[in-house]
Amino acid sequence: MVKNFFLKILFLIFFSSSSFACPLLSVDIGTPVRDAQNTFEFLMLYKSELFEKGHSAKYQAYAADYCENSNLENTDLEVIIYDSKVAGINLISTDSEIKNEIYNFVKNNISDPGSEAEKENWVGYKDLSLGNLVIMYSKINIRDEIFEILEITNPQMMDYTTGEEVIEVMG
Repeated sequence: MVKNFFLKILFLIFFSSSSFACPLLSVDIGTPVRDAQNTFEFLMLYKSELFEKGHSAKYQAYAADYCENSNLENTDLEVIIYDSKVAGINLISTDSEIKNEIYNFVKNNISDPGSEAEKENWVGYKDLSLGNLVIMYSKINIRDEIFEILEITNPQMMDYTTGEEVIEVMG
């Protein structure tokens, strides 16, 4: 109990400056959908009865709509729901012409992934986890194009954020 309280305080300290301008960072992993709807209105479409046990729903929106002055104009936001709770929040940039959009966001709002990750042809991942949060920044190469990804989850929800059981929801 004290550990959870400490982790929440630590999370607020690290993200407090960005949480006002970037509400997507203020939604904790494990937050019930009905509370997360205050930030992500598209979650009002979520109907738990439409998903079998063990399946997650993935919603997509424009990241810039949930993060003022973030320079995430070319980035998609994914919010993954499992068992009526937020299981993961992802940022994905698939425009290889735009360089380091997510890198700069991560560096300014979460933690510095390091100068190596800033290089144009770098591929790999950086573990920026904090407390009970699993935070992974990565760049991947698909067909000679570099894509950026930020994934935020926790150990309890991690298994519900990827795989065949994650169903994309069209809104």
